[in-house]
Amino acid sequence: MKKNIPELKMTYSCVLTKEKQKIVYVSFEREDAYAEGIVPEGKIKKQRGFTQEEISQLELYLKMNGDSILKNAKEISGIKHWFS
Repeated sequence: MKKNIPELKMTYSCVLTKEKQKIVYVSFEREDAYAEGIVPEGKIKKQRGFTQEEISQLELYLKMNGDSILKNAKEISGIKHWFS
């Protein structure tokens, strides 16, 4: 019997400056849960519905993929994505 796994969607902001550091906010969503983290810190700051094990996995993902997320986020300007 095949288990139905809910889809996990990841979105991220453009690059922002906070206290002279370049950061990107990353959101993870599925139908029953939400989490928001920060790159390059690699920490989940807000969450509801994820287990502690899942949060640990999301933080590991942020740390391992932080450079790629930052690179991709640099391609988004504050309003550029509105015209796409």
